[in-house]
Amino acid sequence: MHEFSIVSSLYDIIEEVARENSLVKVYRVSLIVGKMRQVVPVAMEMAFEAITKGTIAEGAELQLEFVPIKMQCRSCGHQFTVDEHVYICPKCEAVELDLVEGQELLIKQIEGEN
Repeated sequence: MHEFSIVSSLYDIIEEVARENSLVKVYRVSLIVGKMRQVVPVAMEMAFEAITKGTIAEGAELQLEFVPIKMQCRSCGHQFTVDEHVYICPKCEAVELDLVEGQELLIKQIEGEN
């Protein structure tokens, strides 16, 4: 369950941002997560709830915005979104591809009150 280590690192950042902005309560954390990260939303929420228990972020809402996997073919340059784990260019059927999007793991917003 790599979600626990992601949330553990996330909480360190939440604490730092809260301290820098004099927040006394965090009520929403929004993340941008690439599909290639294979984050399971339920596992992420469970880890977030466990790690934030007894902290200024306890009870905060965790919002996940997923970014699809987007590839670019090295042969023809075609860019396409991958819905399933089939990494073949739909235009020329080449398998030499570069990842364009889908690896993201970013904090979009931390909302709270001071």
